[in-house]
Amino acid sequence: MLAGMIALYFFSYFQRVAVPGTVFNELQVDFNASAVAITALGALFLYVYGFWQIFAGMLADRFGGIRMLLIGGVLMTVGALVFPLARCLPLLYTTRVLVAFGASFMYISLIKEIDTLFDRRHFAMLLSVTLFFGYAGGLFGTLPLERAVDWFGWRASFLGAGLLTAGVLLGNVWLMKKNRRPEPQRRRATRLFIKDIIRNRRGWFIILPSAINFSIYFLFQASIGKKMLSDACGANSARAAAIMFGMLLTCMVFTSLAGFLARLIGNRRKPLIIGGTSLTLGALTLMLWVIAHPSDTAGLMAAGCILLGISVSVSPLLTSTMKEVNPEEAAATSVGFINCLSYLCVAVTTNLAGIVMDAFREQAVVTTQAIIYPASAYRMILLGCLIAAVASWLSSFFISETRGQCTYRSPGRVFD
Repeated sequence: MLAGMIALYFFSYFQRVAVPGTVFNELQVDFNASAVAITALGALFLYVYGFWQIFAGMLADRFGGIRMLLIGGVLMTVGALVFPLARCLPLLYTTRVLVAFGASFMYISLIKEIDTLFDRRHFAMLLSVTLFFGYAGGLFGTLPLERAVDWFGWRASFLGAGLLTAGVLLGNVWLMKKNRRPEPQRRRATRLFIKDIIRNRRGWFIILPSAINFSIYFLFQASIGKKMLSDACGANSARAAAIMFGMLLTCMVFTSLAGFLARLIGNRRKPLIIGGTSLTLGALTLMLWVIAHPSDTAGLMAAGCILLGISVSVSPLLTSTMKEVNPEEAAATSVGFINCLSYLCVAVTTNLAGIVMDAFREQAVVTTQAIIYPASAYRMILLGCLIAAVASWLSSFFISETRGQCTYRSPGRVFD
């Protein structure tokens, strides 16, 4: 059952990473759109995905993860099939809303099912393995997709991905019917969210580094990274996509190890989380230096991207800690809350990056294949990310150590 759900999660992550990052230039030229209009495709997905995370968590806590995963799978599949058929921007945006709305149930439903089906001591390790295969979907949204787009065009490539998603969904429907089991309905999730989770100060120290670190990583992985490497570092499309591929592959490997590393040091999360936020600072500093002192810029920028990939691998530890400092019966709701704010932060960051790029439009070089923005635009974006990363790093020192146990305290005691 877990393998079937992870397979569907694979395609939801593919959709997150593939648009607009890998096909930024193709979409911009095909629809004759501005940078803001194209980055808005990614931001719209993230706004819908992020906003709905809280409600997805409440629904999963109340009705069970499997039921909500299948409902989300239907919506995501419809959007994925219609996306490559769109001939105008409004329809393109509509399909992204459908995909985002459906995909918002995938991760949260998996969280709920892992928490229900397995011993809670293994939660961080199982989440790391789940994220490994989810990120694999994102991996296919980088270099493999870029090669497919080069050979078959972006429309045929995305239509093929939509058909594969439909096949996986039907497989999950068959599997869940074969292994049907009763799912108790709980009605406390909304009350716990309002009275306990929002007021839990310890949770906010976790939310800040989670939101900032992930938004910085996702900005480069799924929105502007490939384009920055092409525009500011002189990398061709294939090399830029290969660097993004390496970035995500690194993230996959280290994410799959995060839960196991925490177990090796006595289920301690905090040292690894502080290490992750420190790596984000180092990666952004290196990337800023590279753009200011160009030499082998693509190669050195790749090193910065790899460091970012390692830094975000602490995500399962942040998620586990968030679950452990909140009520046990609201596992999906508490994770939905941190996911909601993280993806809304990603959406805002993506929008701001598009605005910065368009502010440098007069200095851009326009060709028949792409609009090439100056290095100064990307330098401005990196500087903003670095300032946010400092706040993330400071917050990580105030995170409570849980060692894999529920350490929830009532709001009254939190503020004593």
